[in-house]
Amino acid sequence: MALTNKSNSKPPDFLKSRWANTIRYSLMNLFIIAGAITLALGGWWMWAGLFLSFLIAGLFEELVGDAGDDERLPPDWYLNLMLFITWPLLLGLTLICLNIIGPGFEFFDQALIGIGFDPVSARNNTDYFTATGGLVSVGMYYGLSGVNVAHELVHRTKSRFSMILGRWLLAFTWDTGFAIEHVYGHHRHVGTPNDPATARRGEIVWFFVIRSTIGQVISAIKFENARLKRRNIANNIFTNIYWRGQLMSVVVILIYVLMVGPIGILYAAFSAAVGKIYLEAVNYIEHYGLVRIEGQPIQERHSWDSHRRISTGMTYNLPLHSSHHRFASRPFWKLQHASGKAPVLPMGYMPMIFCSAWPPYWKKISEPLLKNWDQNLASPQERKYLADIGELRD
Repeated sequence: MALTNKSNSKPPDFLKSRWANTIRYSLMNLFIIAGAITLALGGWWMWAGLFLSFLIAGLFEELVGDAGDDERLPPDWYLNLMLFITWPLLLGLTLICLNIIGPGFEFFDQALIGIGFDPVSARNNTDYFTATGGLVSVGMYYGLSGVNVAHELVHRTKSRFSMILGRWLLAFTWDTGFAIEHVYGHHRHVGTPNDPATARRGEIVWFFVIRSTIGQVISAIKFENARLKRRNIANNIFTNIYWRGQLMSVVVILIYVLMVGPIGILYAAFSAAVGKIYLEAVNYIEHYGLVRIEGQPIQERHSWDSHRRISTGMTYNLPLHSSHHRFASRPFWKLQHASGKAPVLPMGYMPMIFCSAWPPYWKKISEPLLKNWDQNLASPQERKYLADIGELRD
């Protein structure tokens, strides 16, 4: 089996143009705006976010194919702008959803009426089931958009603004500790047993979500406690970045409670859980079954790549994951293909996540890929390690 996917036919030149890539890297925010519109309509439309997540970022991207390294991109300021407006867009989307599934506020109703919506009718058409769809859709936006943008921003460790904005985005999923563990833990231990965010061979995604979530929380707390001790700084809620981050999540919870009452705590937890599950599903496919000897350099072979045009645009090149792990501080528009040095997923992120949810089918897909990695990319030490633990695919 080849190390690259099979849809690498040369894309039409117009897809590589600056205007096409301007649209491509605007897709995520256009997706949020489309989600806000469907949520404002109420009723069955509130499930549209979940549906569009799999249809647009799944089926459609398999038809469009891959992007290359010779793309003409919009200017840097525009690409940064797309990142920076994500938080206010997600906040607006959240308020619209809560205003429809809750009792509603006159101010928000009038604002929606002013742009052509009928919030009273939308509210009357929304029952418990369709309201659940709204919360699921909001959670998908938190994971697909908020966490992806946060991931880019928290790596900009020299920009205080970017790191704080990234943590506010993570507050939607109650996961601001990701900004600590991912940058200082995952990027140090990726591919080793010490990394909770690396999925092991044969591990079912649903068990991985639980193990990874708990492991990353513990790791983030340990990293921050060690940082404060190393710098001889008192450890309290004002100095501890991890616990300050939890206060950001409390602010998100308070917004929910203000809009819908005390049940907003459960609503916020539900949407946060949906977003967090999506994040961990992404973690699952990004490094599934790959191994690295602790202390050895991190190479392209330690991450699964995907080159699909739609998902690389919507997720700001997150699927060029091997390049990201080699050059973590690079902005997303400077990441490039690994040119055969990294294993490549046979489909885009969303289809692969969908497949991982059904373990028998996931095994059918992943086993040949792991065998290929073992035979063609693994180092001698990594092959020996896999043989020693009985996981080498020969």
